[in-house]
Amino acid sequence: MQSFVQKVVEGYIFFLFFGGLWLFSLIRGGFKSRIKARGAMIVMLLSVLIWVDYYMIYSGRWPMMLAYIVPAVVLLIFIVFHKTIFPYKTKCPACGKKLTISEFLANDGNLCNDCQKKLRPELNKATMEEKIRQDNARKKKGWIGWKPEKEYVIAFAADKLENVLLIDRVNMPKKPGKLSGVIGIVGDKARMQQIASRTLETDTGIICEEPEYMGRLNFSSPKMNIRFHIFVARKYSGTIKDHPEKQPVWIALKKMKYNQMSMDYPLWLARVVRGQKIEYYGRINEEGKVYEDVLELDVDLEKDELINPEPLAESAE
Repeated sequence: MQSFVQKVVEGYIFFLFFGGLWLFSLIRGGFKSRIKARGAMIVMLLSVLIWVDYYMIYSGRWPMMLAYIVPAVVLLIFIVFHKTIFPYKTKCPACGKKLTISEFLANDGNLCNDCQKKLRPELNKATMEEKIRQDNARKKKGWIGWKPEKEYVIAFAADKLENVLLIDRVNMPKKPGKLSGVIGIVGDKARMQQIASRTLETDTGIICEEPEYMGRLNFSSPKMNIRFHIFVARKYSGTIKDHPEKQPVWIALKKMKYNQMSMDYPLWLARVVRGQKIEYYGRINEEGKVYEDVLELDVDLEKDELINPEPLAESAE
């Protein structure tokens, strides 16, 4: 029995490794495989319990009799709760079709993919996307006729390695708003690109002639309606300059400190840096927090649908 315990201790780690991969894949499936992910997690916990039992016996800390008792207890738990621990069947209960390996391992209810689309349409990607579009269209109707009272440019520099130049407000606590793009007020909308260039140079030392117009951020708050025009400089020169209050810093997009930025940044910053044009609408409450928002992708920035509401009303239907 001692040699058997030794083999289990030495070889069981591979079982736990592949079991962990199985569990990870189910967790990534989200609602599609929530029940089976729970079952897999229970199986892994029971498996770890057996491994710990055999390891303690192998190291001489526990008596040999536990090599029988613990697996017996685990087996009893499995028998009593087998429907929860192992919710698997080889055939679809709806159509009787034999399940593929991926359907067998991942689909809750043991449904085949075709039946899952019919019986659980909420999991269908196309259905989910259409629901999001309809929800966004409904929210945008509330913005018809909205106009900004103040407009600003917000500008960034970005290199080919997706490092982004931000402003670090060094005297501000590490909370949302500490990091941002450079911001300048818009006096003449026809000169926004020049304003973005000048603001970047003034605040960071970076010189760029033609930053790219990448999007608009529209905020409706009890105090004021504000719009930010997003610009990204991809070709630039000059040297970063130090500033006692607004320090320019390069941060890799993959390591972006979103917890120190306004709550809308995670939705659009990576997109505009990578070349996608966006339009964002956010409603702000008395506490300064966004409670409802809409993000539109691949927009035509030559149009301003809020000032001319008729096309918006037609497209929202």
